[in-house]
Amino acid sequence: MINELDYNSVPKNFGLCLNAQCKRADKCLRYQASKFIPEDTLYVRVLNPNRKLTGKKCTEFIDDTPVKYAYGWSKMFDKLVHEDAVAIKNDLLYSFGKNMFYRLKRHERSFTPQAQDFVRKVFKRHGVTSEPEYDLYKHEYNWKKD
Repeated sequence: MINELDYNSVPKNFGLCLNAQCKRADKCLRYQASKFIPEDTLYVRVLNPNRKLTGKKCTEFIDDTPVKYAYGWSKMFDKLVHEDAVAIKNDLLYSFGKNMFYRLKRHERSFTPQAQDFVRKVFKRHGVTSEPEYDLYKHEYNWKKD
C-alpha cells in the first residue's frame, strides 16, 4: 500500500483502476495511484470499469513495490585496470547503442534492474568480480506492465 505519491510522477497515459473491491487492490499500482488524483485534475485515464478485471485473473495488475533503479556510470570504471575498462565500455556501447549509452551516463535514463544485471554479467565476462558502481540509486515505481 502506498502512503504518499506525487501524482505528477504518474505518466500521462497510465491507466488507473477504480475497482476498490479487487482482492489485489492494496498491492496494485493502478489502484493505489488512483487514490492520489489531485482535486483539480479534470480528466484521468482509467481501465474500463465494465470489464471484469479482478484478483489473480487481472491482466492489468502492476505491483506497487518500488524498484531500485541506478543512474550514471561516471565512477564505474575508476577502479578497473585500463584495458578492462576500455573493453567493458566498448561492450556496453555496442550493447546499448551510442545514444542510450550516453543518456545512461548523463542520468537522462536509468539502468533498470535487468540492465544492472546485464552490466554485472559484462563485468564478470571480462574477469571483473567487483560490483559495478553507479552514481546514484533511486527507488521508483515501475509504471510499465511487464
